[in-house]
Amino acid sequence: MKSVIFSFATHNHQPLGNFEHVFEDSFKKSYLPFFALAAKYPKFRFAAHFSGILLEWIEAKHPEHIARLGGMVASGQLEIISGGYYEPILSVIPSQDQQAQIALLSQKIETLLRTKARGMWLAERVWEQALASVLNNAGIRYVLLDDTHFLYAGLHEDDLTGYYLTEDKGKTLAVFPISKALRYAIPFMNVDETIRILRDAASEHGNPVVTFGDDGEKFGVWPRTYDHVYNDGWLEEFFRKLSENSDWITFLPPGEVLERVQPRGRIYLPTASYAEMMQWSLPTADAIQNYERFLHELDEDKARWQQYRSFVRGGYWRNFFVKYPESNQLHKHALRTSARIEKLAAAGKNVGEARRELLRSQCNDPYWHGIFGGVYLSNLRHANYSALVKADALADKAEGLRGVRMEASDFDCDGAEEVILESRVFSIYVKPSVGGMIAEIDFKPRAFNATNIVSRRKEDYHAKIAQAYHGEGSVATASIHDGLQAKEAGLEKLLVYDWYRHGCLIEHFLPPESSPDRQRGFEELGNFVTSAFEWGWNKKEGLLRLTCMGSVAGKSIRMTKELGLSSASQDLKVTYSLTNESDEFVRFNFASEWAFHLLAPDAPDRYYESNGQKLAWPAMNSSGSISLPLPRSGAGERLNIRLVDEYLKLAIGIEAQDADEIVRFPLETISMSEGGFERMFQGSIVMPVWNVELAPGAEWNTQLIVTFEQLSS
Repeated sequence: MKSVIFSFATHNHQPLGNFEHVFEDSFKKSYLPFFALAAKYPKFRFAAHFSGILLEWIEAKHPEHIARLGGMVASGQLEIISGGYYEPILSVIPSQDQQAQIALLSQKIETLLRTKARGMWLAERVWEQALASVLNNAGIRYVLLDDTHFLYAGLHEDDLTGYYLTEDKGKTLAVFPISKALRYAIPFMNVDETIRILRDAASEHGNPVVTFGDDGEKFGVWPRTYDHVYNDGWLEEFFRKLSENSDWITFLPPGEVLERVQPRGRIYLPTASYAEMMQWSLPTADAIQNYERFLHELDEDKARWQQYRSFVRGGYWRNFFVKYPESNQLHKHALRTSARIEKLAAAGKNVGEARRELLRSQCNDPYWHGIFGGVYLSNLRHANYSALVKADALADKAEGLRGVRMEASDFDCDGAEEVILESRVFSIYVKPSVGGMIAEIDFKPRAFNATNIVSRRKEDYHAKIAQAYHGEGSVATASIHDGLQAKEAGLEKLLVYDWYRHGCLIEHFLPPESSPDRQRGFEELGNFVTSAFEWGWNKKEGLLRLTCMGSVAGKSIRMTKELGLSSASQDLKVTYSLTNESDEFVRFNFASEWAFHLLAPDAPDRYYESNGQKLAWPAMNSSGSISLPLPRSGAGERLNIRLVDEYLKLAIGIEAQDADEIVRFPLETISMSEGGFERMFQGSIVMPVWNVELAPGAEWNTQLIVTFEQLSS
């Protein structure tokens, strides 16, 4: 009789910083009912991976579920798979962190569930060949990857019933191909489709193995799946029908497959991820749209597509660092912190707590975006940055940092030098090559990156927003990649794209009598926003001086800006000097941009105030302008605005000398998640504005102070 081995695995994960109610909802809708039901069908033996983040949460909130999992492990029904504790993209973190991430989760599994993990769930199945030796060195014997990885290597569909050995530097690793057909069938198609796929793979000779591995959240958490999987009985039917066919289907977790089945051979796999991820990682929206059109054209000729599809693939995961400079900033910051910690460890310093925070900051979700991925989710970015800034503060202490330290290097690997100013209060990342902007301000007393924003960029799916349905109407259960829903009507009218990267200490030159408004856009008379600045550091005075010769409305203007920082101060002092180097009179509005993110757009404990009074419309997503009452008393008057966060116990104030107004407006993106298209608050733009008139050869000066304040409880 023909037979087949079915190796089934689920991957269960919640990102660092996800909301408590999301953890709880996911537990009730997926993790609890799935394993409770599976336990009733002991013939169905399978594997499961839990990220350390989720395992910690379950241990704290639902220890009875840990006991259930432990019982299933002890009975032999369940195999637990290891991975990186905080679910990092393993190939883009330093080697010492790779080993620490895996060891941490493997130890947690052994302590909590009394079993030794032999397998590895690779976050987002992002594979690079050097990982074979990395995983081998960590005691891992096998990893689950997509069947597309194997097709890209030149194998055929018939070659995918089993597993292969690969190696790096002589260190071997078993690699299992996850069936894409099953990924799309389970749980979206009739159970009989799964049985058909298994029957097609069954053979009277050898031991064919079909592997399934996918997100556990698709069993109840993904849109419209809970009713389908549980209330409508899909999962019970799945377990029942498979168990009824156990005379020809053998259920083995991957670790036991290794013991009972020989590998099909040796293979070297190209750098890849799952097909959708490789499409999302293409660096531009146009590239994604062209790729999608190309796939549709090929798919019209089924025979040709089957013959040549192994030679068609999308992009490379690391290009998310190109696509989203904010992702690159987070990644390179983590690399820098890792290097600091490693240096301290080599010097014999105790860096255990700092390293743990660093590992937390490597959770992959805020680094990328597709249907999943959280680069647009500020709570996920905040969680990573909070851990990273804590690690930096601990490193400062271990290093004995005093005063203000200046470091100049190509920090973000863009070919130009960045300047990093470090004190026990702040870390400030300045890009002289791009307008002398500040890309990141970390306020260490609150472990807070105040500039944690994402600018508005064109995404390939923006073209589909107008066609998305809006409302509560039900649609048939489908793959997460099918069906489009908008969480509010008219989102396509809110699409705005930024021509530059938002941040702090960015200078705009506007037509006279005009105010900045990014929703409608504004005319830029100057070329300073993206121009390169010369810079110098005065260590004694703690002063970074940035200078650029540019033009405003075709007239030569020299700008000098100085950023002052002292060792213990919670103030940043900025001085501007503009000189008209032309022989013509010039008039303009000068605006200094500061982009901050206090995480919530309209929470009552997050608000704007001025002179100690809340603004009439105080929410962080409000727009408006404040100015001094007329008549003005004269030079030296200071206009002020304050962003208050009572939840984080933090306030950020801007005081602008002689400013005519301070303009504010929200930064909002339109992005896609598994729940559909939605508006997402990315931060608050605050711009002091001055009306400036400069005669030939004349100079104009002003000053502003940015203050960070810890609020008392």
